[in-house]
Amino acid sequence: MTKARGAPVNQPQDQLTTDAGPATAIYLYGFAPAAAAGLPPAMPAVDDGTLTVHRHADLAALVSAVPRASYEGERGEAHLADIGWVGPRALRHQAVLDAARQTTTIVPLPFATLFSSIAALDAEMVRRGDTIRALLRRLTGCSEWALQARLDHAAALDAQVRGAIADGRFVPPAAAGRRHLEEQRLRRALARETQTWVARRVAALAAALQEHCRDFVERRLPVGQGLALNWALLVPDVNAARLNETIAAHTPALAADGLHLTCKGPWPGYSFSSLSS
Repeated sequence: MTKARGAPVNQPQDQLTTDAGPATAIYLYGFAPAAAAGLPPAMPAVDDGTLTVHRHADLAALVSAVPRASYEGERGEAHLADIGWVGPRALRHQAVLDAARQTTTIVPLPFATLFSSIAALDAEMVRRGDTIRALLRRLTGCSEWALQARLDHAAALDAQVRGAIADGRFVPPAAAGRRHLEEQRLRRALARETQTWVARRVAALAAALQEHCRDFVERRLPVGQGLALNWALLVPDVNAARLNETIAAHTPALAADGLHLTCKGPWPGYSFSSLSS
């Protein structure tokens, strides 16, 4: 299975049984049970082509045929570095997975996952079959939600100072001038501990959310976005309303301390379905 570099060959049949030729590759969106209903979705593939389903044993692969040259070699490298080219195709990739998950469980694959041939795809489905089946069981009836918190540093420091005063770690001097100097020194020290403070501050939220989740991961904080937390939650669909109620209950107090929550979803379980390597 390779990450890479979609103009598809129109194949209206449900089952993709032959390779379209040496100039094409097989673009894989995700895996589903072979008996899944509603596949393929009636919508365009990444390059406006036709979605098809390839079945092997008890597994189905949602695929389309794409031109190799668009994804491989110098032209492919240029395309993949061009957000104007990648953007609309990545949105179509996401739309295909969103449509598929309305009728079945799907193990989503990253944008531009290619195979050289149907034979290579079959070999992968055999080699990874047990893992794919386990992931399908894990994802059944669930969706991924993303919970992030944007950090207002000034408000967070104000909250930390209030906490230091409340628990006696900082006793403000009576003299206004000295108080200002001592508080500035305290704020500099607290700023170095902000991430630890954030972890303590959201611990109750994390514990409450995990009651509604099948799985929960802390994702890497993206650079330059001002985030203090970035969580992925795998949530049974029957628990979605309770999940959002729990987040809403914690939002006001966290916002007052400079942590502004945003919850997005539902999505396919990208963070819980790795088939890398």
